[in-house]
Amino acid sequence: MISYLEALLALERTGTISEAAAQLRLTQSAVTKRIQALQNEVQFKVIEPDGRRVRLTAKGQSLLDKARPLISEIKNLKDIQTENEMTQFSIGVSDSIAASWGPRLIRLATKKEKNLILNIHVHRSTLVEENVKLGRYHLGLCVSPTDDKQLVSEIISEESMVLLSNRFDPESTAQKIITIEPNSATWKVIVDKAIKHSKIKNYELVYVESFAAIVQMVKEGFGHGLVPIGVALTMGAPKKAIHLLLPSIKREIKLISRKNISLLPAIQSLVVSLKETSKELF
Repeated sequence: MISYLEALLALERTGTISEAAAQLRLTQSAVTKRIQALQNEVQFKVIEPDGRRVRLTAKGQSLLDKARPLISEIKNLKDIQTENEMTQFSIGVSDSIAASWGPRLIRLATKKEKNLILNIHVHRSTLVEENVKLGRYHLGLCVSPTDDKQLVSEIISEESMVLLSNRFDPESTAQKIITIEPNSATWKVIVDKAIKHSKIKNYELVYVESFAAIVQMVKEGFGHGLVPIGVALTMGAPKKAIHLLLPSIKREIKLISRKNISLLPAIQSLVVSLKETSKELF
């Protein structure tokens, strides 16, 4: 059954029998037979013509999405023969983490893990979590406040939110604070503290889609900015323009994975290295 699902996964990626066969190192007829066997097993069509290509049917896509975690974990178990062998994992990284200290954290942590290779994919936190849950990625580095029972979550670090002064001038009297949109994972984590904070509650809040936009708008005098300290430093804000909030507002940086993945020795070792490295960075 797994070989049938792997054939379906290859067709989703490539869109043609010939390319799927090449990816799986099989003949085209072998791929066709596996798809036919899968359809006989589930009693519905899983692919359909799409011009000169093929695409998954709605039922075929639903089947693959449900089976993806199983395919991924079986593939991973095949890849991992001993703890000392090189191990390759895919990791989704939140865009706001990737835009600041995230790449450096991963680079320094993986230097300590000689046999570990991480393939990085950057998305918003909510999409990172979804892709981990579906088995598209082994790991996720994000700020999503997840309580999904399918996932294991390890807090790697806590990052302070800071205020950027308007025009990088601490004496500015701007009456607006520009921050990330309410649907973002970061805002969902900090909203309760932010809207009640003495330094924020009397200002009009302006929401935008990216932290990079916040920094640029602050530079041009549209208001103060509320951003993670890593974003402020990475994007070149002068230290005199960065103001820590008291009491502090922090967002938790988490490494998420499915339960079976979290138990692998390579991943447990990576968690330790990420935590140690984050202390060195902050």
